[in-house]
Amino acid sequence: MTQQKSTLSKDFLNSIKEDLLIRKEKLKKQLASFAEKDPNQEDNYNSDFPEFGDKEDENAAEVAAFEGNLSLEDTLEQSIEMINKALKKIDLGVYGLCEKCGETINEERLKIMPTATKCVPGHGCLKLHKK
Repeated sequence: MTQQKSTLSKDFLNSIKEDLLIRKEKLKKQLASFAEKDPNQEDNYNSDFPEFGDKEDENAAEVAAFEGNLSLEDTLEQSIEMINKALKKIDLGVYGLCEKCGETINEERLKIMPTATKCVPGHGCLKLHKK
């Protein structure tokens, strides 16, 4: 399948790009609240180990908080990665094309989930897009 170009309007793409950049900035701020930016990798963070005290119960709480932060860090970094991929697709002129069938993803779906890569959830290429 040859890669076609997006048929979405420039205004729509600009709106999506602005939304993606705002979302990315919010995610970075959320990450910065509990993790340090990795100086060696763009958009990668390292969770800080919290210090609650030296007592046994405080140490257990530190470990629990750190584990929760690691999970949240991973989720937020994955979200940033998805945003970066969508932004790159906008720049390449292929944003909004289904990765399975090549059809244009419905604009309403892209408004709700601007990082969508398939025209329908759980896509098995059912060709449900345009009838």
